[in-house]
Amino acid sequence: MTSEKKIFQLFDPVHLATIAIIFLVALCYIFVARHPKFQQWIRPMSILLAVVLLGNEIIFIAGAIAKDLWHYSWGLPLQLCDLVIFTVAYSLFRHKQWVWELTYFWGLGGTLQAVLTPDLRVTFPDYIYFKFFLTHGCILVGVIFLAIGLKRPISFQSVIRVWIITNVYTFFVGLFNWLFGTNYLYLCHKPSQPSIIDYLGPWPWYILGLEVVLIASLFFYYLPYYFFSRRGVRN
Repeated sequence: MTSEKKIFQLFDPVHLATIAIIFLVALCYIFVARHPKFQQWIRPMSILLAVVLLGNEIIFIAGAIAKDLWHYSWGLPLQLCDLVIFTVAYSLFRHKQWVWELTYFWGLGGTLQAVLTPDLRVTFPDYIYFKFFLTHGCILVGVIFLAIGLKRPISFQSVIRVWIITNVYTFFVGLFNWLFGTNYLYLCHKPSQPSIIDYLGPWPWYILGLEVVLIASLFFYYLPYYFFSRRGVRN
C-alpha cells in the first residue's frame, strides 16, 4: 500500500514556518555583519551561503541527469531565480556594482514572490519542497545580508540599469521560448499555482501587466535606499 504525497497548501503551517525560518536566518546574518565582535565570521558565513546555494543546484541537476529526468524545457538556469543563484554567490565574494544591482532587485522582486506564492505541488518533507525553499531562502538571506548587513549601495541609476537589462534579457528568453517551445519567465502561459500573474489578465496581456509590476517593484525596492539617503543628507 503506497502513501500519497501531500499537496502543497499556500500559507499552511508548514509554509509559514518555512518563511519564518528564512527570515530568522537572515536576521542572524545581519547580526553577525553588524556586530563588531563577530566580524571575523563574515567571510566564513559568506562562503557557507555560496556553497549551499551552488551545491544545492549542482546536486539537483546531477540527480535529475542521473535519473534521466532532466529536460531543457525546465532545467536550464533561465528563470530569474536561477540566475540570482550565481549573482548572489558572486556578490558574496566580490563587489561589482551592476551584478549587485541585479542581485538586489531580482532577488527581492522575483525570489520573494516565489517564496510567498511558490509554484509547487508537493510539500515538506518532499525533496522538491526542500530544494525549492533552500535555494530561494538562501537567495533572500544573501540579498538581505548584503543590503542591510554589508550595506551594499543602490541608487536611482540602479533602477534604470536593472530595468534595461531585465527587458533585454526577457526579449532573448522569449525568443528562446518561441524557438524551443519552452515557458521560461512564464512568458507563454501562467504558472500552475496561484500567483500575482492570475490578476493580470489572459495571455498575452498579462505580459504587459508584468512590465508594470516590474517597474513598480523596482521603485518599491529602491524606496528604502531613497529614504535612508534622504535622512543621511538631512543629518
